[in-house]
Amino acid sequence: METLFAVCALSTSIVGMAIDLRSAKIPNWLTLGGLSTALAFRVFLGGWSGLSSGLLGALLGFGVLFLPFLARGIGGGDVKLMAAVGAWIGMRHGLGLVLATAISGGVLAIGYIAARKRVGLTFGRVAKLVQFHLASGIEAYPTSIADDESIRFPYSLAIAAGALFVLFSISAPVGR
Repeated sequence: METLFAVCALSTSIVGMAIDLRSAKIPNWLTLGGLSTALAFRVFLGGWSGLSSGLLGALLGFGVLFLPFLARGIGGGDVKLMAAVGAWIGMRHGLGLVLATAISGGVLAIGYIAARKRVGLTFGRVAKLVQFHLASGIEAYPTSIADDESIRFPYSLAIAAGALFVLFSISAPVGR
């Protein structure tokens, strides 16, 4: 059953990634539909414990990206996609999803920055951001992620990579 849920999570993330790459948006019909479908399947196949696992997975996925969203560092569609994928993955594999997504997101961000030859500019902005938050605490940085000089990359790529990692980790044979 966990493999089925991971396949559904990967499918949801791939559809989100494809739409995000084409339009720079992730639609609510996918994220909210994916979330509600995941929870419905979890109830149907696992009862209340399935629902609990799905809700906790969704909260974990949503919660991890919510602070970066508040700081204008990530889009709302990415946060909702991560919640939907987390609902499919469930709490049992939620930490693996979060860690794999974060690692792949970091690697992708570095690749995007290097490919666009913006390493110096990026480090300067990170220094300003850290300085701002040290002085102001957790408060929205007074600029938009849509700034013309900002490098934007579709975080849905990282979410799909995280879902793929979880699927491989679930379906990989253990031992010999």
